[in-house]
Amino acid sequence: MGEKKGLRQIIRNKMGKVTVNNCCVVLKKVKKFCLSVMLLEFCAVGLMSHSLADEMDYSNLPGMPKIEIMSGDDRWGCEVLLCLANPNGPRAVSECRPPIDKLFKCLAKTHPCSFPQCPMAGEGNYAKQLTDSYDPCSLKGMEDAPVGYIAQGSKTGLDSRGRPKIEANRSSYNYGGEHWFSDGEGGSELGGSKACVKNPIGTITEPYQCSDGESTTTCYRTVKVYEEVLWQQRQSRRAIDVFIDGKNWTRVHW
Repeated sequence: MGEKKGLRQIIRNKMGKVTVNNCCVVLKKVKKFCLSVMLLEFCAVGLMSHSLADEMDYSNLPGMPKIEIMSGDDRWGCEVLLCLANPNGPRAVSECRPPIDKLFKCLAKTHPCSFPQCPMAGEGNYAKQLTDSYDPCSLKGMEDAPVGYIAQGSKTGLDSRGRPKIEANRSSYNYGGEHWFSDGEGGSELGGSKACVKNPIGTITEPYQCSDGESTTTCYRTVKVYEEVLWQQRQSRRAIDVFIDGKNWTRVHW
């Protein structure tokens, strides 16, 4: 019961007081829930304290499909879409584990199955597979950092010429995502880095030690400085993006 409450609370936070009208409004605004058995059940629990799927006539809710539509691959596809969109993770509630486990097992096969679809989810609401070890920075309310040296810092007043003084941490190189490096033996290995940034401050010139192979000297490089820099950790390359109303809602790595 505790896990069901977790999912319902997520929906309740978007919905407010549970009424038939609110259910319908949310189903129209957040279409990822439109065919979810769990959302439909939640609306019914809030209205009638029993299962919508078992005892409520779908035709009484405007825009709702009839119960016989929610079966087979269509039902699975809609369950998958809802569960993937859960910000706490696709397996955060017990109802999601069977359809999500089925999905991951199916996609992991040597000859994977087709990704299940929710045919009545509405335009702009879907999930798609991709290969990427990192997340879009937009999901964190930040921007993708440019390729090159970046650092986090702040303005500390003005210099003798009246220009802003910037203090910054030691810079790091941002590859902007995945990067294949030569292993020196004709092959390559995957690496890279990705940073998210917010509020650009300016640039600084940073000294560093460089070598021409025979001697070492001091060189300088340009570093872009931001108030906030968030370095992402590499995750599994197997990823699924969930889009709601045409916008990237979340990315799931599995």
